[in-house]
Amino acid sequence: MRVSVFLLALVTLTLSASSQFWTSTGGPPASSSCLATNSKGHVFVGTPFSKVYRSADRGVTWEQFDQGIDDGGPTFYSISQIKVDEDNVLYAAIDGLGIFKSLNDGQSWQKMDIGLTTSKTARMTVDVRKLPGQETRILVGSDDGAKRLRMRLSSNNGVSFDSIPMTGLPGATSSLFEVFLSPTSGKIFCSVAYNKGLYRSENLGVTWKRIDNGDGNSNESDDLYTTFAADKDGNIYVGRNALPGSDRTKNAVVLKSTNDGEQWSYLLSGWDNRDITNNRISAISFGANGNMWVTTEKNSGPFMATNYGAGPWSVVSSGISGDGASTGIVVTKDNHVFVAPSGEPIYRHLDPSSVSESAASMIHTQVMPNPASDRITLTVVVDVASTVYVDLLNIAGQRVIDGYSASLTPGESNRVSLSTTALPQGVYTMRAYANGSVTAQSVIIAR
Repeated sequence: MRVSVFLLALVTLTLSASSQFWTSTGGPPASSSCLATNSKGHVFVGTPFSKVYRSADRGVTWEQFDQGIDDGGPTFYSISQIKVDEDNVLYAAIDGLGIFKSLNDGQSWQKMDIGLTTSKTARMTVDVRKLPGQETRILVGSDDGAKRLRMRLSSNNGVSFDSIPMTGLPGATSSLFEVFLSPTSGKIFCSVAYNKGLYRSENLGVTWKRIDNGDGNSNESDDLYTTFAADKDGNIYVGRNALPGSDRTKNAVVLKSTNDGEQWSYLLSGWDNRDITNNRISAISFGANGNMWVTTEKNSGPFMATNYGAGPWSVVSSGISGDGASTGIVVTKDNHVFVAPSGEPIYRHLDPSSVSESAASMIHTQVMPNPASDRITLTVVVDVASTVYVDLLNIAGQRVIDGYSASLTPGESNRVSLSTTALPQGVYTMRAYANGSVTAQSVIIAR
């Protein structure tokens, strides 16, 4: 076996123009209003045009589905949310129509009987949750005007829905923005627009309690909460809108509760603190190793933080042609991240540790030593004639060294030696490409 060796000098830690984090998928051929993913790794895109698009191949192709939603008439309906239950059943909140369910991966949709008649102007919201030992619960909110704010809950997988009282919620000019089911209990949540706050009920709507910072003693009392999310440990996150007079942060920001909404903490480490009037958090999602992804409705972003938002936030926008404003972001089971920039196609970042785009060429690598101190060496072997590209990524997925390449014949081994003396301690990813296949290994730099 012939061995060739070349050394790479690490000269910069900045992201080069040739190493973009995001890549456009080129589709779907419509603007997006929301994103979702299921346990198969499929990605779903809701649109303002009565259609759902699905990609089952990591964004390479997009299939259009509207059976049961689009009646062929001139009116389009916006799909504001898509939720997925443990059995990969899809639930779509469609403004002006109601709640629809798909049992076949989005190919067809059936309207659910939630016990409400909605007008064409009604804004719909839905959440789905299954607690241990219980059937799937479905919480629905309908905002059909200030005098027609209604909620329905099914505790039996959608077979029947019960009315949820809304006594105690603000009336008059209020607007129901989003509903949410606790991931750890039977409590239900809702956010009320027009800066009326965040509410929780422990008795299915008999009484409601305001649980945000609206105590009248700070400039946080006019919060508008627009997005809910929960991590695998049952912690709850809400997106708060931008408040130019805030004592805490001017820009839209995420809050976290570790005790079912009793207390909230601001995730502010490194957060963008510009005053962007009326900016809102549009989506929150979670990836591997506690990485947390957030998008905003106005410019800046997407954002990523480690340790479920406790680590410092950074803007990860390299490759997106617009200003970063986005309608959604999701992370698949394989840790592939998909983002929907406003008015643009879907962009993706494929996790190199779980990608094999082509089976035509297999690539084998070995990293030594690991953990490393001043230098690491990657040995690469391919099964077919290939040009191999090698790079090193930091924890944010940014390339911290320009890519280098070598042409290899089958069975040939190539050793790539990297100086790590200028790198901070931490976890990195060494990645190698060959003929569409990708392999990656985590590398720990420790001194």
